[in-house]
Amino acid sequence: MFRTLPSYEEDGLGLPYAVTLVDAAEEEVDDTTGEVIGISVPDMEGLAAAVAMARVLIPVGLLPQEVRFLRDVLDMRSAEMAKALSMDASTYSRWENGKQTVGQWADKQMRLVVVTVLQGRFPHFSVDPKTVVSLMPVEAHIGQPYPRIRMIRRPASVEVTKIDEWDTLLAA
Repeated sequence: MFRTLPSYEEDGLGLPYAVTLVDAAEEEVDDTTGEVIGISVPDMEGLAAAVAMARVLIPVGLLPQEVRFLRDVLDMRSAEMAKALSMDASTYSRWENGKQTVGQWADKQMRLVVVTVLQGRFPHFSVDPKTVVSLMPVEAHIGQPYPRIRMIRRPASVEVTKIDEWDTLLAA
């Protein structure tokens, strides 16, 4: 038997924090014993892309794990990401390894690359790049509170797919 969980903390995305899934994860329960067999999350690729899109719109500087997560979602090697950002690969590597912080200009460039690539792959993401350009991210630092990202599955907004899509819930 499967039952939808009202809330589930997904911590397998490679981020330094969990993402809350609302009415989306399913718990499989053994009909005989009532024991939980496992938990499944639909469309992990779509979830990761939606979380990436939500994260780039939060005006807090990117942490090293988030930089890596965003690159992984775009399915790029670090050298490819460095090239997309018109920068030296060793500098990009220092961002991912936490040896150098991402400056404000580079932070915006990273966000613009994410928005541009993901809108091409997932047409239902409709983010105006001007929104990213106008962001003024507060610099990331160790010990800062992590962003709180909550996701929910919604009926498809594009008639062609008929598949539910991930959407961001506003923080409570």
